[in-house]
Order: sequence, then C-alpha cells, then structure tokens
Amino acid sequence: MITEEARLKTVRNLSRAAVEFLAPAELSKFEADFARWAVTQSKFRVREGGRAHHRPRDQALDTTLVAGMFFQVMIEAEGLPVNNHERTRFVKQQVKNFLVQRLAGEITLSQFFRLMSLIEEQMTNYFAQIRGGWLSLSPARLEPESITQRPAPAPLASQTPQTNPLREALAAVPLPQRGNRKLTIDGLTDFLTHTQGCWFRLLDFETYFRLNKKTAWLYLSLLLQHEILRHNEEKANRVRYALAPRFLHSIIKG
Repeated sequence: MITEEARLKTVRNLSRAAVEFLAPAELSKFEADFARWAVTQSKFRVREGGRAHHRPRDQALDTTLVAGMFFQVMIEAEGLPVNNHERTRFVKQQVKNFLVQRLAGEITLSQFFRLMSLIEEQMTNYFAQIRGGWLSLSPARLEPESITQRPAPAPLASQTPQTNPLREALAAVPLPQRGNRKLTIDGLTDFLTHTQGCWFRLLDFETYFRLNKKTAWLYLSLLLQHEILRHNEEKANRVRYALAPRFLHSIIKG
C-alpha cells in the first residue's frame, strides 16, 4: 500500500508539472481529470509482456494521457534488474521518447530540461522510498564498483553460446581485426560476464585484454554505439562503463 501511495503521489507531481510546462490550457482541469484517472488507474497497469496500451499518438496531450504514461514507465522501471540510478535514467529516456513522438518541434529546450530535472528529483526520491520493497530483486552487486572487487561468477550451465543474447549482440558488432587472441567474441563475453553488471573503467578493459588506451577506447565506443554497454555520463577519470540492462539476465545467475 505504501508503494502504491508513493507511486500515485509521484505520478501526480510529474503529471502536473508536465501539463503545466507542455499543455498549460489543460491546467485548470488538472485536479478533476487526475482524480478521475486515479479512480480507474488499474486499466493502465502493465500487462501482456510488460506493456500497457497508450491512447492513439495523434491525441492531444492531456492529464490522463500524461498520467498513464508516467504510471506505465514507473512500473516498468521498478521491474528492471538494475540499480536506482539506472531506473531513473530509464524513466527519463521513456518520457523523452514519449515527448519526441507527440511534441516534436513544439517543446523548447528550456521546458525539456526543466521537466527532465524534475523527473530525476522525483524518481530519485521515489525509488529511495520503495527500495526495501524489492531489494531482493536488485542485488547490491549492481551498484557502481570496480570489477576487480568481485570474483568471476560460475558459468551458467543452462546457457549455450548459440542461445546467449550477449554473444549474439557481440557477433553483430563490426569489431576491428586485432592480433590479440583474447579480444574475440568469446573473450568479450567472458569479460562482460565477469563484470556481473558492475561499472568498470577503461583501465580495467585495457588491463584485461592488454591493450593500449586508444584501442581499448575504440572497442568500448563500438559497444556503446551498439547499446551493449551503458555509460555513467561522467567525464575524464570518472568515466565508467557497464553492461546494458537488457543483457543482465544472460549473465547473472538466478
């Protein structure tokens, strides 16, 4: 019940801000429209493979549409096997996609950044509130740390190279041909499995494969471009990389 109340409160705060920024003509009706939506919110719940059904894309932006969108993406974020920082990033990306689809050319950068800032603040607070509810589903090992602090995991007996989504994704990347015998699809799979979803440094990659900095950066850039890795959006020596959330189920046992 606490989680549902916290979720509804966060949805309301974000929906009101979005309506105020993007559809101010609807603001006078916000409270009544949101109250009506809240009574029937169950119909927006995620279903059938984790997707709820939005209204048609050409419908004007209004309270119920915005509230349903926030409600959906928050539930999806709660189910991700990643840390709270990554959940917040997921919500921001989904909202960005939603806005691009419906308001391309109609939203200013100022409005966009104000809304993104508010989303980050609200979602950080929200996930902090409900963190205890699914700690067992979000292993502490996924929090940022160096891969050198964790031993390599045992191999998954039930998974074969032919059915490993990570290997399949790596096989689709046009990797440069190098003389390094470890720098292969097998080697990259082993390295990324060893990280167990933790953040790692460019230096960790360099050391593991015995590469120079330029070559290591080239490979990591390719893996970022193909969305096999994610970036912590820091700069210089604070830059970290980690396996994209969609591959975590391929490498984390149980």
